Amino acid sequence: MREEELGRVRVVGDDGTWLVAIEFRLLNERPSERGLRRALGRRQWRLSTGEFLVVVDKDAFTIGSTGELLRRI
Repeated sequence: MREEELGRVRVVGDDGTWLVAIEFRLLNERPSERGLRRALGRRQWRLSTGEFLVVVDKDAFTIGSTGELLRRI
């Protein structure tokens, strides 16, 4: 299984710090008689630093480990 990057957005933290949030999707590729098959997995968000994010709504996230609120710019 590998990860596929879907997109990046700029977010700002409670203290005004600008960060980059990256959306990933798990992807499993395996050979079959008819060629390579791709099984798409769940999506998840992480900061560029690797910290996992929890989606609050379409414009807000929280950092899983600290609970800090991040807003999409």
